[in-house]
Amino acid sequence: MKFFLTALISTLLSAQVVSARSQQAGDQSGIPAEEYAIYAAVIDNMLANDEVSSDSQSKGKLLVIEDRTVNNSFAAITREDEGKRVKQEFSSIISQETVDDYMAKNAKSHQLTKSFDLKLKYTLIPKEKIEQIFKNGLDGWGEFYMQFPGSFGLIALSRAGLNSSGNQALVYISHSCGGLCGTGHYMLLVKKEQRWVVQKKFMAWIS
Repeated sequence: MKFFLTALISTLLSAQVVSARSQQAGDQSGIPAEEYAIYAAVIDNMLANDEVSSDSQSKGKLLVIEDRTVNNSFAAITREDEGKRVKQEFSSIISQETVDDYMAKNAKSHQLTKSFDLKLKYTLIPKEKIEQIFKNGLDGWGEFYMQFPGSFGLIALSRAGLNSSGNQALVYISHSCGGLCGTGHYMLLVKKEQRWVVQKKFMAWIS
């Protein structure tokens, strides 16, 4: 089981980078400020619930975020119907508009910029650097933490799907921090009094 999970996280890291590369030739348009506000709420939620901490990095001070949006590579590997799974997990509270917008936006990868408003220091890491660090698989984690001391690991984000009213959003976020340290979550958010808050979430995978 340990070997399977280690292989899984290695495969997910590789697939995540390949996915971003294969999508890169598509839409390069900028991501609006509203989505960065959604990202901030998603990351704050994970920090508040200790979901970006591992035993070795529990006192991290730095967020390392992949500089291009990603989709759920695990769903692609298992050929899971992502839209159907999201509808099942969020049942009647998610709008079909939100799901459709999420799927459409994440058909291509988009460039992220340093437009995040986060409580912690963060840096964006290019996919080429991720490939270089993990060229020998999971052995790259030692090098990763040497290059990014005090970090929580690697975070990757999808585009945010929104409904037509602009008050509901869906985001996929993955966090990897070692061979047997990683999760992928879908988060459903609502906008209340001009602030985005996580209404519900579910874990898509764990290693």
